[in-house]
Amino acid sequence: MERLSFRRLDYAAALGMFVYASSVVATPIILLRLAGDLGFGLAEGGGIEAVRAGFLLAILLASGAAAARFGKTHALGTGSLILAAGLLAYAAAPTYAVVLVAMVLVGVGGGVLEALINPLVQDEHPLDSGRYLNITNAFFSIGVLVSVLVVGDLLTRGVSWRLLVSGIGGLALVSGLLFLVYGRHTNRAVPEDTAESSQVIRVGPWQHARAILREPHFWLFAAAIFCGGGAEGAFTFWSASYVQIHFQTLARAGAFGTAAFAAGMTLGRFASGHFVRQGRLRHLIIVSALAGTGASLGAWATDSIIAFFAIVFVAGLSIACFWPSIQSHAAATMPVDSTMLFILLSCAGIPGFGLTSWAMGLLAETHGLRASLLVIPGLLVLLAIAMLASPASVSRRRPGGVASCSNR
Repeated sequence: MERLSFRRLDYAAALGMFVYASSVVATPIILLRLAGDLGFGLAEGGGIEAVRAGFLLAILLASGAAAARFGKTHALGTGSLILAAGLLAYAAAPTYAVVLVAMVLVGVGGGVLEALINPLVQDEHPLDSGRYLNITNAFFSIGVLVSVLVVGDLLTRGVSWRLLVSGIGGLALVSGLLFLVYGRHTNRAVPEDTAESSQVIRVGPWQHARAILREPHFWLFAAAIFCGGGAEGAFTFWSASYVQIHFQTLARAGAFGTAAFAAGMTLGRFASGHFVRQGRLRHLIIVSALAGTGASLGAWATDSIIAFFAIVFVAGLSIACFWPSIQSHAAATMPVDSTMLFILLSCAGIPGFGLTSWAMGLLAETHGLRASLLVIPGLLVLLAIAMLASPASVSRRRPGGVASCSNR
């Protein structure tokens, strides 16, 4: 197996993932302080996240057109700067209405990062993208872990939530500058055996999207990433609350539950990136889904808080590979434009992340939060079935097929 060789844009992508994760989890961490300072309730707090998520989804498909027209690094740099502007406006917001306006910018900027960081890494390492995608996505988990522990601790020590959000905004500004500077001085590396010929028909992103949606295998990968995103969202969103409710502990112990999962995700993605070859990604996903099924059943069954932390860590190890590995394996097996494929798969994964958390909340209202944990092994079994039905072989692009609509 070849040694990993990182390029300058890999570092920009890693920082972008870290900043994106921090922007996602910032509001849940500071929500009570934010609501107290600006004088609104928890229902309005939920509205903040709804605005961010709504605009994030809306911008995903538009990001494909932006990448085709301006290039990925320019779009990512601009998106990071928009995210920075939104976070800085958020930190300075005097009223709830201004927070909502700021979250529009946060959603737009975050949507660009969600849409285009992984396709950029795919372009940088087209023959071995699974390893690099897993490592890049590990920095999303690191962002969650650091934000939960550091931001939570600083809030406890009396640091203003405005200063903390400003700090994340400053990192987003640095991320944007790195994308713009490194993208200007980096040439696209396309291996000869994957480069499109001059006779290739060049089409736009919407034509690519229609072509992908007609591929039966796409729907298997979409189902898999929906389930994987759902399992990740379930543990990320509900671990802290479950620890507090089921084990009757304080909020800090609940944060350790989320941190244990994020730590497992981080280690799992680094391990997948270092040790798993491109051709073994499908096996990795299936085995991980089965292991995650066992871990999630263990989380449901245990009545020991220490065992729960250990099991959630193992669940993080198992779930870690799903998002980047499913995207990479799909790009390797489907002869379609990888940028739009990644975007469409994200359009399936993000609703899985959010809808599963919402469905578990509804189930918890009637049957208790412990019973709602059984949703997770169900999702992982479905993920394993979808991947077993997916193509196993890695295929090259068809000669004379449509060319990629994107560029760096």
